[in-house]
Amino acid sequence: MMIRAVRPIDVAALRAFLGRAGAVELTTHTWPKVQPESGHLPLMGLLGQALGQNGRRRGMWVAAVDGRLAGYAVARARCDGMVWDVEHLHTAEQAAAIELLEHLCGQAAQAGARRVFLDVPAGSDGVDLACRAGFERYASSDLMRLAPPFRANKNIALAARPRLRSDEHELFRLYNAAVPAPVRAAEAMTYEEWSALHRGSKKWAPTLFGDRHQFVWELGSGLIGWLEVVYGQKSQFLEFMVHPQYESMLDRLIAYALTQVSEKAPVYAAARDYQSAIASALERAGFAPAGEVEILVRQLAARVPEPKLMPANVLGG
Repeated sequence: MMIRAVRPIDVAALRAFLGRAGAVELTTHTWPKVQPESGHLPLMGLLGQALGQNGRRRGMWVAAVDGRLAGYAVARARCDGMVWDVEHLHTAEQAAAIELLEHLCGQAAQAGARRVFLDVPAGSDGVDLACRAGFERYASSDLMRLAPPFRANKNIALAARPRLRSDEHELFRLYNAAVPAPVRAAEAMTYEEWSALHRGSKKWAPTLFGDRHQFVWELGSGLIGWLEVVYGQKSQFLEFMVHPQYESMLDRLIAYALTQVSEKAPVYAAARDYQSAIASALERAGFAPAGEVEILVRQLAARVPEPKLMPANVLGG
């Protein structure tokens, strides 16, 4: 089996591959790949990937056996390149899935990445195949959907304010309080690693434009919650992070979040397995389950403890 970067001449073969019986996309249909957004990488997306150049921030690779395509993978770096995501993994053979994952992780490592994330449907073959390629499962997530039309309860909504640059360190403290240690070990243990989790082509910065807007809830001198609203062409997405001590306020936080989206388009939201309170509050707001996702990571760099001088216990001195 040969793994190589996609070429413009592969477009016709990729189109035929997408219609082949037995060809399965192993990556999950989390937003924005759920309906009514696009379900798979469309033909025009394939063409754009084939005509573009693989580089230090993105890439598309194909697996070929005897000149016949057996799969493809698409990966992209987040803001500063420390983190990569497998956006699409579509194969007709298990061996192709494993080799594509191993190859793209090698390419990400050469570009300076420290970890690669992969989301696959719960209970699918993707979990086992990814583990055979060096990935580890560290969390799961429920995707939930609020169907239109709906009406936000503005009477109970607790207003948030836009995220500011000065919030960075308080948000990192919130992340440490809201996210369990095993998850932080997989994602981000330091401020530098946490800031690299931002899903954007550049580091987060305040803006009035774009399809992503972030808000924070402030109480006293600290932050009790964070919200990101993402606007798609035909649907919207919400993501929350709330301090455990303030989960009793979740109904009010979600009510405010719903004032920031259109009541005429579907709204999706994610709640991880350690966010059961958020999942329950979303259900109370009218959200229904839409899918379950397993979240995996492959670490490309080992953590090395920083040597420190410690006081010596001197006996008899």
